[in-house]
Amino acid sequence: RMAYVAQHAFHHLEKHVQETPTAYIMWRFAGNDDKESVEFKSQELSVDEEKARSEKWCIDTVTGGVRRCIDAKEDAKKAKQDEAGAVIPDAVMNRRQKKKEKTYEYEMKWQFKPIEAAVWVEKEILIKMGYIKLVQREDERQAAMAGLMTKHLTQPGVEKHLGDFGVDPESASHTQINQLSGGMKVKVVLAAAMWQNPHVLILDEPTNYLDRDGLGALVLAIKDYKGGVLIISHNKEFCDGVATEKWIMMGGRLRIEGESLGDDGPDDGNTGPDEVYDGAGNKIEVNKQALMTDKDKKKQIKDLEKKVKEGKKKQTLTEEECWEIDDKIKELKESLTEK
Repeated sequence: RMAYVAQHAFHHLEKHVQETPTAYIMWRFAGNDDKESVEFKSQELSVDEEKARSEKWCIDTVTGGVRRCIDAKEDAKKAKQDEAGAVIPDAVMNRRQKKKEKTYEYEMKWQFKPIEAAVWVEKEILIKMGYIKLVQREDERQAAMAGLMTKHLTQPGVEKHLGDFGVDPESASHTQINQLSGGMKVKVVLAAAMWQNPHVLILDEPTNYLDRDGLGALVLAIKDYKGGVLIISHNKEFCDGVATEKWIMMGGRLRIEGESLGDDGPDDGNTGPDEVYDGAGNKIEVNKQALMTDKDKKKQIKDLEKKVKEGKKKQTLTEEECWEIDDKIKELKESLTEK
């Protein structure tokens, strides 16, 4: 998940100035969907997406699957049914995992067709059709429903979250946004951006809308934040205080400074952090593999298998995380000298 704070931060609130901050956040994230994120992602199509969407796709009346149309008239003649002809995705209704395969299918509602005409479509097909954004939005919604979000979208839950950003309950639930000070509005914008515990936070020119004290607090918060942060800024002092790696564009040339330099050497598997954090802030121990004996590897395999079993039982791991651990187990088993 990614969160974006625009260069003109108040842009996020322009359509909601008559609402309270609590009402704004509850509207924005109702249904486990970030409506502003959906709007942001859907504004422009890439060249590849436009090209893919120019092709016509039909429902095969024999297999029930989705395929490219050969010829609309010919397809209609073969099918002899009202539903024959090209279909255009409208919305994703649900998602399910394909049996024995590490991929998903999505239940698609088509434009100008009733819900009863919905069809399960493979992820790869939807991407070929040019609708990867619909897939990503449903994946994010399912991730929220799976319990990755630790917050409750209720008035007390939102008030508590806003309180963590310095917005008192009176301002949160009993004051319209247009009556808040500029500094308080910025706090509301940042709180909303962090509601879904994003993996990556993107800040576009934060020095434009934060005063010196606010920037100082932001620097401390970023250093403590366990996710990734991407900052676009012309303020060198601010960047020097917060960035561990800088990409500098000057005179049409890109220069990289920071920790990544010199990191391109061979990876022996025994480098890197001892622990990492997921989007919800949970600490995950990293088991180093280099120079491990078969005994160490077998112990790690056993521990990982136990972790997957417990994760599935308690529903503390997503399917993607289980797949990653399964791949790690397979890799360890293949590296055993005694098989």
